[in-house]
Amino acid sequence: MSLPAGSRVGPYEVVAPLGAGGMGEVYRARDPRIGREVALKILPQSFADDEVRLSRFTQEARAAGVLNHPNLLTIFDLGTHDGTPFIVSELLEGQTLRERMPVPQRKAINYSLQIARGLAAAHERGIIHRDLKPENVFVTSDDRVKLLDFGLAKLLLGDSPGGNVSTTVQRLTDPGVVMGTVNYMSPEQLRGQEVDHRSDIFCFGTLLYELLNGVHPFHRGTRIETMNAILNDDPAAPSSSTNPALHRIILHALEKDVAQRFQSMKDVAFALETFSGSGESAAVTPARSRREKKSAEKKSVEFTAVTFRRGFIMTARFAPDGSVVYGAAWEDKPPELFASAPGDPHARALGVVNADLLSVSPTTGELAVSLGRHFTGGWITSGTLARLPLGGGAPREVLEGMQDADWSPDGKSLAIIRRAGDLFAIEYPIGRAVYTTSHWISHVRISPKRDLIAFLDHPLWGDDGGRVAIIAFSGEKRVESSFWKTTSGIAWTPNGDEVWTSAQGRGAGRDLAGITINGRERIILPMPGRLAVHDIRNNGDTLLSVDQGHREILAGRPGRSPERNLTWFDWPFLTDVSADGTKIVLEEQGAAARGTVGAIYVRNIDGSPAVHLGDGLVRTMSPDGKWVAAMTGAPDHLDLLPVGAGITRTIPVKGLEMMVWWNWFPDGKRLLISGNELNHGQRLYELVIDGDGTLRPFGPEGVNVPFAISPDGTQVATTAPDERLMTYSVADDREPKEVGGSRRGDQALQWGKDNALYVYQFARVRTAIERIDLATGERSEWQELKPADPAGIMNIQPVNVSANLETYAYGYKRFLSELHVVKGLL
Repeated sequence: MSLPAGSRVGPYEVVAPLGAGGMGEVYRARDPRIGREVALKILPQSFADDEVRLSRFTQEARAAGVLNHPNLLTIFDLGTHDGTPFIVSELLEGQTLRERMPVPQRKAINYSLQIARGLAAAHERGIIHRDLKPENVFVTSDDRVKLLDFGLAKLLLGDSPGGNVSTTVQRLTDPGVVMGTVNYMSPEQLRGQEVDHRSDIFCFGTLLYELLNGVHPFHRGTRIETMNAILNDDPAAPSSSTNPALHRIILHALEKDVAQRFQSMKDVAFALETFSGSGESAAVTPARSRREKKSAEKKSVEFTAVTFRRGFIMTARFAPDGSVVYGAAWEDKPPELFASAPGDPHARALGVVNADLLSVSPTTGELAVSLGRHFTGGWITSGTLARLPLGGGAPREVLEGMQDADWSPDGKSLAIIRRAGDLFAIEYPIGRAVYTTSHWISHVRISPKRDLIAFLDHPLWGDDGGRVAIIAFSGEKRVESSFWKTTSGIAWTPNGDEVWTSAQGRGAGRDLAGITINGRERIILPMPGRLAVHDIRNNGDTLLSVDQGHREILAGRPGRSPERNLTWFDWPFLTDVSADGTKIVLEEQGAAARGTVGAIYVRNIDGSPAVHLGDGLVRTMSPDGKWVAAMTGAPDHLDLLPVGAGITRTIPVKGLEMMVWWNWFPDGKRLLISGNELNHGQRLYELVIDGDGTLRPFGPEGVNVPFAISPDGTQVATTAPDERLMTYSVADDREPKEVGGSRRGDQALQWGKDNALYVYQFARVRTAIERIDLATGERSEWQELKPADPAGIMNIQPVNVSANLETYAYGYKRFLSELHVVKGLL
């Protein structure tokens, strides 16, 4: 159909047509709610009636919607209007790469490097483009590359880029079916074979050859001859102006055998970085030799200890005079503020207990601190923002419910992160939201030039895996790094050209990594432990802490002792206790996970060896103890893994950007899922296990985890955004009710058949499971939780109680930190 100007599709007003292609018509449109112009892509009705084409269109939206990178098209919305599906994306001004060609070699290298970074980001999320060609590469008016049309994207399950592909989320492109544009296909695509991300690398090589030489490397007189050349021939000789080293990169990308090609787009990008800028390099230095050369040129690195006690460091900053201010929890004491000179073991307590440091004014030395800072779930914290003179005195409270803060370089104002309903917001100055997101975000830092803000963006609620994001004060995202499995800390270099963070993609350790404001990444200081970066002085001194960290799990019977330590490897995350109280479910997330998302285990509470069931994110065991439910790939399905003998079942899940938690209803026929749709906050959904994957939402956005389900499956108890414990009706829209006898911050653990809720409150080294009688509101202690050795324990979390109330289990993170001033990194 053709839409006239002024017509509406959902809330969007059509302004003018932009073009049409095989997968839809594109219009310039306006979102009147916020006054933003957007691109509106709709599927013609004849296509909407075609199940296969409709599936491909939906797949394009879902694939692109989970991506967030400067070189990838940003998807804002997905919906239907009068039965017609549509996608809303950012509106781009510029031309396709095809329209820009030919381009000088310098620009060709610049464009290809941006394409490589965009593809690397997509591959990291398990998404293959499969139709990379000049028509699907857009160059904006400011020379930024955007990759378009993930309509043929293939979502991978489980396997990380660089590994073998065993299965796919969507079966629209089964082996034997040739899809894509013939001139820009890989040999394995033309043969109809199973493909992985290395197929995109071949297509990238084709595109780069054409950019540099002006002709296609395998062009022949007919379509069949071109296909035969891709399968069997070497690319045509390059033009005399093409740098020989660049041609070697192309040849490496165009290897017919996938095992002989570059194995990741990150490797391609690294090779191209040699030419970035002038494009005049005579050769590409092998990656390892290049890194070794950089390492050899660095000054010697010198560490000076700042702390000497047993416990963990929360946040540390340099004061203007070069001394160090930090928040630490030593032995069994609560977090407290200290000041110290590097190398002096005698730290000075600032007299502020149960508090953490946030930032130190670079001009006045005034402290921004968090009073009562506590964990509200995973690594997410909350506290009361206060200001405190460095010399001492009483803190002046400013704002409640705040997570992070940073002084501006002139020391006159603060940027903060706080939760705003079901979203997280960066405010600068306080009260002016410059950025909001449904993800949780942390570690806000203003650049020395006062033009950019850096922070960590975490896709999974409460998890410390994430990316560095850099935005302008307008909220426009400028740079987004690769995704790292664990992250901590942000610091700008003194010239404001690079952000340093602590990050690691594999295992439990963290290295010191750098990300330039142009998006280039590097490893600055590899470390065997869990590094955290806190601050960098103008003279280059860097404030780092090294944590020796482990997770531990204890289990016991209420009212009896001793508890049994069920820790398996280095970083086990407790997720459930079986209904009969005989087993725990855990997910190994550290080095023992061997680089996967997590390794899933079930272990008997008698201490017998844990049984490995598979890899993925696991949350819950079925009421009959026969299955665990795990997310092993994209959030469009769950896998039911058999605890004993059996075959894995796959359950479709429709429409979610992210799943945070899931649990079985007592009837064993339904799952309760906590997650969010694209551009929406976290909420609760009911899923019928034997259904078609359609989710039924209930309750408001913004509810937290954990949750407890009533024995009859009609109600759910969980924590509302304001930290009140509420019950929500599963079947209807009845108003939620606050639990009588509950307190702010109560976490629901189990809804017993004795008509009681079992709850606990987040605490560091000592807490208790308490029983709330739902009939009377009477509250009583059911089981104290108090690890024998409290040193280094950050918080007791998570906690589980079996459905028969005969077993409890809990976990905690233990970090023993050392704070150092490091010289020689800059």
